[in-house]
Amino acid sequence: MLKLSARGDYGLLLVGYLAGLRKGQYASLATVASERRLPLKYLERLARRLLAGHLVVSRQGKVGGYALAQPAGKLKLIDVLRALEGELEPVRCTHDGRCCERQAACERKTGYQKVHSKLYGLLARYTLADILPTITVVDWPSKP
Repeated sequence: MLKLSARGDYGLLLVGYLAGLRKGQYASLATVASERRLPLKYLERLARRLLAGHLVVSRQGKVGGYALAQPAGKLKLIDVLRALEGELEPVRCTHDGRCCERQAACERKTGYQKVHSKLYGLLARYTLADILPTITVVDWPSKP
């Protein structure tokens, strides 16, 4: 039911990389892009979203880059996904009831809203640390 776009997929790879840094360490997006074989320009857009959501911090300079704003065990998965994907919704009317002229008479809306509520509840229970093994323990290909 939840399908991530490239924003969500690549964004989770980015925050997973940042979660592997030591406290006080920052990573440049160029390093992340090179090591994870991701497009740098796209990572720059994702980093802006994560900064706006207060999920990462940045530092200028030679040893600058990006780091998580707090430990991965404190970052809620729902907050990371919202920052990357926007509102998560199985269908548009579960978040914004103004999307359809039939919304008042729609017999499916209540059912979809129940699914939406349960999905949010489930994602709110998990932190980034809870899913890190699925996004960081990968045999990344070496650079050619």
